[in-house]
Amino acid sequence: MSNKYKAGDNIPSEVLCRRLDELSNAVTKGQDGMREFDMRVPAERDRDADIVLAEASRRIKILELVIKKHNDDNYCWP
Repeated sequence: MSNKYKAGDNIPSEVLCRRLDELSNAVTKGQDGMREFDMRVPAERDRDADIVLAEASRRIKILELVIKKHNDDNYCWP
Protein backbone atom coordinates (compact mmCIF):
# COMPACT_ATOMS: atom_id res chain seq x y z
CA MET A 1 0.00 0.00 0.00
CA SER A 2 1.11 3.56 -0.40
CA ASN A 3 0.62 7.26 0.09
CA LYS A 4 -0.24 7.84 -3.56
CA TYR A 5 -3.92 8.64 -2.89
CA LYS A 6 -4.44 12.11 -1.48
CA ALA A 7 -8.16 11.62 -0.79
CA GLY A 8 -10.41 8.64 -0.15
CA ASP A 9 -12.47 9.26 -3.25
CA ASN A 10 -9.32 8.86 -5.38
CA ILE A 11 -8.92 5.22 -4.38
CA PRO A 12 -10.07 2.92 -7.20
CA SER A 13 -12.92 0.63 -6.16
CA GLU A 14 -10.84 -2.45 -6.99
CA VAL A 15 -8.17 -1.35 -4.52
CA LEU A 16 -10.78 -0.52 -1.88
CA CYS A 17 -12.53 -3.89 -2.31
CA ARG A 18 -9.23 -5.79 -2.14
CA ARG A 19 -8.42 -4.07 1.16
CA LEU A 20 -11.91 -4.75 2.52
CA ASP A 21 -11.37 -8.45 1.76
CA GLU A 22 -8.02 -8.34 3.57
CA LEU A 23 -9.62 -6.70 6.61
CA SER A 24 -12.42 -9.25 6.57
CA ASN A 25 -9.91 -12.09 6.56
CA ALA A 26 -7.92 -10.43 9.35
CA VAL A 27 -10.99 -10.36 11.60
CA THR A 28 -11.25 -14.14 11.40
CA LYS A 29 -7.67 -14.53 12.67
CA GLY A 30 -8.38 -12.94 16.04
CA GLN A 31 -5.37 -11.41 17.74
CA ASP A 32 -3.07 -12.50 14.91
CA GLY A 33 -5.02 -10.35 12.46
CA MET A 34 -5.02 -7.18 14.56
CA ARG A 35 -1.88 -5.89 12.85
CA GLU A 36 -3.99 -5.24 9.75
CA PHE A 37 -5.80 -2.56 11.76
CA ASP A 38 -2.67 -0.54 12.61
CA MET A 39 -2.78 3.06 11.45
CA ARG A 40 0.13 4.77 9.75
CA VAL A 41 1.53 8.29 10.06
CA PRO A 42 1.23 9.72 7.54
CA ALA A 43 -1.99 7.91 6.74
CA GLU A 44 -2.09 5.39 3.91
CA ARG A 45 -5.57 5.99 2.51
CA ASP A 46 -5.63 2.70 0.65
CA ARG A 47 -4.46 0.70 3.69
CA ASP A 48 -5.50 2.22 7.03
CA ALA A 49 -8.62 0.37 8.16
CA ASP A 50 -10.43 3.42 9.52
CA ILE A 51 -10.07 5.30 6.24
CA VAL A 52 -10.89 2.30 4.07
CA LEU A 53 -14.02 1.46 6.09
CA ALA A 54 -15.20 5.09 6.13
CA GLU A 55 -14.72 5.44 2.37
CA ALA A 56 -16.55 2.17 1.71
CA SER A 57 -19.42 3.35 3.91
CA ARG A 58 -19.55 6.70 2.09
CA ARG A 59 -19.69 4.99 -1.30
CA ILE A 60 -22.45 2.58 -0.21
CA LYS A 61 -24.56 5.52 1.00
CA ILE A 62 -24.07 7.37 -2.28
CA LEU A 63 -24.92 4.28 -4.33
CA GLU A 64 -28.07 3.69 -2.28
CA LEU A 65 -29.20 7.28 -2.93
CA VAL A 66 -28.51 6.91 -6.66
CA ILE A 67 -30.43 3.61 -6.81
CA LYS A 68 -33.35 5.06 -4.84
CA LYS A 69 -33.53 8.10 -7.11
CA HIS A 70 -33.35 5.90 -10.20
CA ASN A 71 -36.13 3.65 -8.88
CA ASP A 72 -38.30 6.61 -7.84
CA ASP A 73 -37.85 8.29 -11.24
CA ASN A 74 -38.70 5.10 -13.12
CA TYR A 75 -41.45 3.76 -10.94
CA CYS A 76 -44.52 2.73 -12.89
CA TRP A 77 -47.85 1.89 -11.33
CA PRO A 78 -49.05 -1.62 -12.21
